[in-house]
Amino acid sequence: LSYDGRKKEPVTLPVKFPLLLAQGVEGIAVGLSTKILPHNFCELIKASIDVLKGKNPKIYPDFPTGGIADFSEYDQGYRGGKIKVRAKIEIADKKTLVIREIPFGTTTASLMESIVKASEKGKIKVKQVIDNTAKDVEIQVNLQAGISPEIAMDALYAFTDCEVSISPNACVIVEDKPMFM
Repeated sequence: LSYDGRKKEPVTLPVKFPLLLAQGVEGIAVGLSTKILPHNFCELIKASIDVLKGKNPKIYPDFPTGGIADFSEYDQGYRGGKIKVRAKIEIADKKTLVIREIPFGTTTASLMESIVKASEKGKIKVKQVIDNTAKDVEIQVNLQAGISPEIAMDALYAFTDCEVSISPNACVIVEDKPMFM
């Protein structure tokens, strides 16, 4: 049954592996939302073994898009915690920055759009943004003449989706009722 008992939910097979944590999930229902972040498969296996041994392991989300994550305010995934995730940006030369990894939940298109919008608002001095993404992410940001790449990088983090804050919200259905983990 659904959380309010009115409708039947699809039947799922039980697993002895925390699949919900491995894949992550995000969804919204009437008055409820959930955001469980994906975790590394091997780390989950090790943590599962530790739990069976009576230990209390600490694991952190692992994002398929990469990025640099700050877990200092994560609070073990409880409500109110958050993770700051930054794009991995390299300085190619005095006029060019290259984004190699993007924050979880963004796409190359949405990231480029946020850079263009920041440029239009005068927050960052960008001449051109080129998406060279193939197998791996590669967004080339060409800077206007006289702009320091270090200052431009700081502006990218401050005014674009090159830095995002992700707040987990682990709400699951337990015995036909919503429960926050």
